[in-house]
Amino acid sequence: MIIKFGVTLPQFTEKRERFVDGARRAETSGYDSVWVFDHLWPLGGHRERPILEPWTSLAHLAAVTKRVTLGTLVTRSSLRQAVLLAKMVATVGELAPGRLICALGTGDDLSAPENVAFGLPYFAGGDRINQLASTMEVVTTYSSEGAVGHTDGFAHIDHLPTSPQPDPAPEVWIGGWSRRVLHLAGEGADGWNGWGTDVERFARAARTVIDAAGGRDIELSWAGQVMLADDDEDARKKMGDRNPDSFLVGGPESVAAQLQRFVDAGATHLIAAFPDAGVKGSYELFAEAVIPWLSGV
Repeated sequence: MIIKFGVTLPQFTEKRERFVDGARRAETSGYDSVWVFDHLWPLGGHRERPILEPWTSLAHLAAVTKRVTLGTLVTRSSLRQAVLLAKMVATVGELAPGRLICALGTGDDLSAPENVAFGLPYFAGGDRINQLASTMEVVTTYSSEGAVGHTDGFAHIDHLPTSPQPDPAPEVWIGGWSRRVLHLAGEGADGWNGWGTDVERFARAARTVIDAAGGRDIELSWAGQVMLADDDEDARKKMGDRNPDSFLVGGPESVAAQLQRFVDAGATHLIAAFPDAGVKGSYELFAEAVIPWLSGV
């Protein structure tokens, strides 16, 4: 089985150089994918903290990278009108042909203040997943068909001609944990992402997605925070006062062993989020010492 590896980029910045350098370092190090978050300010931080908007940032990365796949973890379906988002996805897909993944999700209650502050709707209860399903259909149809017509309680599109139509169409993933979201992913998405959880929960969710896919190929991915250092002791020191329950922590062998459990649970794409992604070190150490261990090289 071939395992793919990705990293999240140093997006919490106002500096183009830091962000672009992260993407170039990842590409040079041999990663399969680079990822951005879809937030209007850093989740869990203050609204004054800087952050680059993800889709305009990906459009720039399409021009300054050559090989690496670009993706979102995850595009929140309520932040943009569905057909506008679909055109954005198709445009970046045309600029970076064959190397774009739009992972979609609903966000959660922690994301609600961002929507409110920017005057955007935030859907509650079952409407959150219904709106996600609506957006997924619009985005998928836009990139693959000559016109899109869609009417429901969240969007009305009257057979709008679509342009561009990238070939191949960008992949559409779904991220999330509720049973309805897992079924939505399995029934119609190209992939599913599970963020920052334990192996047992990931395995149960992955099985639900696979069952819902009914034999259709679908990529299963794990993403989460990783604190990596030369050895376990140094990694624990780097943690500082961070919550260790939210991280995979250790030297290369320890981190590889922890990630191997997710591979055993079904993950075929592993995405690491490093707190120090903006400086040289963790990307390179992971590529040099963790990826070969997991790849059997």
